[in-house]
Amino acid sequence: MSFSRRAVLGAAALLGAPAIARAQAWPTRPITFVSGAPPGGTVDLVARTVAEALAPRLGQPVVVDVRPGASFNISVQHVLRQPADGYTLGLAPITMGTNPSLMNVGYDPTADIVPVTQMSAVAVVIVVGPNTPYRTLGEMIAFARANPEKLTLGHGGHGTSGFLAAQLLAREAGFRYLPVPFSGSAPMIPLMMGGQLDGTFVPVDGALLSQLAARQLRALAVMQPNRLPQLPEVPTTREAGFGPSVDFRSWHGTFLRAGVPRAIVERYFAAITDTMREPAVQARLATAGIETAPSASIAEFEAFYRGELQRWATLIRALGIQPS
Repeated sequence: MSFSRRAVLGAAALLGAPAIARAQAWPTRPITFVSGAPPGGTVDLVARTVAEALAPRLGQPVVVDVRPGASFNISVQHVLRQPADGYTLGLAPITMGTNPSLMNVGYDPTADIVPVTQMSAVAVVIVVGPNTPYRTLGEMIAFARANPEKLTLGHGGHGTSGFLAAQLLAREAGFRYLPVPFSGSAPMIPLMMGGQLDGTFVPVDGALLSQLAARQLRALAVMQPNRLPQLPEVPTTREAGFGPSVDFRSWHGTFLRAGVPRAIVERYFAAITDTMREPAVQARLATAGIETAPSASIAEFEAFYRGELQRWATLIRALGIQPS
């Protein structure tokens, strides 16, 4: 190696030394965990459970900062406006995979976002009112095929898990239904119980489990390969004859803004995946039907996120939904 080459490499190493030192010293103050979920729901439970268990692993308090609105886009934009110092962590829900095809999100999802790891997954359950004639998924589909747009299915918006899951199955099974929009899943329950709404596709949570146990609603299927431990009597869409193309699980992950030092990204990955393997964390989330599902590597979650962007972009284009 020539002297000039050694000098250049040495100078580069010296220039990079402060950044490496800062990453090694990190964190020296509290961390903000930004979530777009209002208090009390499934995503909020994930955020607060993880924040509490993550703090001792990072040696600093982790404070949940709730910034709801625009299907989590407000919270995502807030994270991206913060300094790239690793002190602001974002909660990434499935809408981070759907929003870029539904609205002008104000950022480039492949350049501005650094996916860290998936944390958890939630099964989507197909439920109907207790007075509907449908006892199986096959019966509901048969009615919808014979009576186009007579089956009414509620949803919480075009970017929600419930809407996309129903559209996914309808396209695969070849039926048309009448989508009925709501501000969330709660207003749908009394209408399903009263017979004014046939059903909905909804991520499982503690409230849904209670309603099913009380026979206020009837579950026809879960949209994943395996039955849920919390609902062992409910068959899967695979058992109903459908393949992996209709598997659907809502998910929760974490992300950082671009520019955060790689050492900090890796520190987060190690701490969060360790958190998700803690038995107390798993037990607390399981009470609401949430499965811990940490990624095997940062690269795995990056690939998963990009796959979600492509999957939902393809479906949304096929449905003819125009970005707002």
